[in-house]
Amino acid sequence: SSGINAEWPLRPGENFHLFVGLESGSINHYKITEDLNRITLLRIYSSHQLRVSDLIYDSTRDWLLSVGKDKTFHWYTGETGRRLGSYVAGAWCLCLAFDRISNFAFIGDYGGGIHMVKLEEGEEFKFVTTLKGHAGSIRSLTWDEEKQILISCSADKSIFIWEIGEGKGNAIQLNCHRERVNDIAYCAPSRLLFSFGVDKKMTVWNLRTERKPFALWQESNECQECKLPFFWNVQRLWQEKNVMFKRQHHCRRCGRAVCGECSPNESILPSYGFEYPVRVCKLCYQDISEEELRSSTLTHNILIEPTCVDFDYSKKLMAVGASDNVIRLYDVAACL
Repeated sequence: SSGINAEWPLRPGENFHLFVGLESGSINHYKITEDLNRITLLRIYSSHQLRVSDLIYDSTRDWLLSVGKDKTFHWYTGETGRRLGSYVAGAWCLCLAFDRISNFAFIGDYGGGIHMVKLEEGEEFKFVTTLKGHAGSIRSLTWDEEKQILISCSADKSIFIWEIGEGKGNAIQLNCHRERVNDIAYCAPSRLLFSFGVDKKMTVWNLRTERKPFALWQESNECQECKLPFFWNVQRLWQEKNVMFKRQHHCRRCGRAVCGECSPNESILPSYGFEYPVRVCKLCYQDISEEELRSSTLTHNILIEPTCVDFDYSKKLMAVGASDNVIRLYDVAACL
């Protein structure tokens, strides 16, 4: 199996429903009795031509949504199993999030894009936009309905918080992992985000902490501090008979293009989402306040690389799958 979604009963005596996406591209719908002693196959959805990457079941509308490595996103009605519509992306579709209030679907692809699609009643849909910021494949998506924020993690080692609601359009970047971020789990009531990476670390982010959007990198043919030309500015180098080859760097605090001599220092910038030392220019290094250096993030070492995670707030339990094919349960009540 490659994608799993479960719908648990709200009242005693009702059945559990389990949806399992397969490598073959189909989705199996099972009914499980309350005592967990019997499982019955109800329906097989012939969904994708390649592996099913992720799926979501919305019980309020009886919709099944799925994405696959055939670059497609499908949604079905659970009543008859009929396909309601499809959307084709430009790369493998790897993960999925859904806003049950506004009917917005978010599709993360292998190229680092997040496609935003609004599903209409019936078979209609409207493509809204593609969120771009990650430089690697999107590994996981989660949606906060109350705060109207989308959280994504990527193979580029970063996590993005997209402020979708109220038309803000801000993107806050979180950086702590040194290797690919495999999965994230979000606790909306306490606003805690758990991230798990190939670097065998679990990071706990407090999203109540005020953070600033990352500085956009500026482009320039010369250092914006000392005004000396960068090595590709051949005309300036020839005119000034300058043999000093300056490489371009960027300050993570202000985004200016600077040379190495004008940015010799590194510093953590928790208020900008950087939990490890990054390059800053001389002006910013002198201007960093103690408040900007204060971190609310916790990092824990894990012996085995975590590959996937799920979280149950009602039981305060977190299930973590790992590269050794073992699922471990963690009691996270103390963190919440």
